Amino acid sequence: MTNQQDIVQALITSLHDDNHMVRSAAVRALGRTADPAVTPALLEALHDKGGLVYDFALHALGEMKDPQAVSTLMNMLSDPDADLRRAAATLLGKQKHADAVPALITLLNDEVLAVGHAAAEALGDIGDRQAVPALLTILASPHTDWAMCINAAQALGKLGDAQAASTLINVFRRRWDVIPGMNTTPPVRKHVMEALVKLGEGALPDLLTALTDTDVKVRHGVVETLGHLAGGSEAVS
Repeated sequence: MTNQQDIVQALITSLHDDNHMVRSAAVRALGRTADPAVTPALLEALHDKGGLVYDFALHALGEMKDPQAVSTLMNMLSDPDADLRRAAATLLGKQKHADAVPALITLLNDEVLAVGHAAAEALGDIGDRQAVPALLTILASPHTDWAMCINAAQALGKLGDAQAASTLINVFRRRWDVIPGMNTTPPVRKHVMEALVKLGEGALPDLLTALTDTDVKVRHGVVETLGHLAGGSEAVS
């Protein structure tokens, strides 16, 4: 056994330490090795809710993008543990694993909001347009929370399907309550504009039509979006 193998084995053993700080440090160290041999141990560490073990394992797996993890992650999408469903969605998105798209579409309506948010982000990362109708349904619903609206808008912007333009424009109509404790409204409008700008010329017919909308919030949002389109910048301040 080489020195490297000795070190990896010692770190894997430390994942069973009774102190969560030691386990967290071991996961972080294993991630630094970028060795595919540690993938099973990192996947197992996602089950550990102590300290930062889960977070470090999620980050390490996301950086490594090891294909051997896919089978386990696909099974995790239906795990009873919401943290594991969220991790699987995030990691499969980073790997751009198209076979996960149907399951991720189902997870958009997960009972745990964080899982749905992760699924929307993953669908945008994967880039498969079969997700567009489901994302539009989520975005159009008046019951969708503001964070999910942002995730759906961002995903639709990445997918680049012009059919999303009218639904995105309609989001300008909505009023958002102040975020508790922050004294500000959520930045949904900003992310909708960024998505429309990413759609580019494909969004132009709907944007121009909406300039005569009876709702001033829509006209205002459209004019700002057109300004960013004309300026050639996808970033919206």
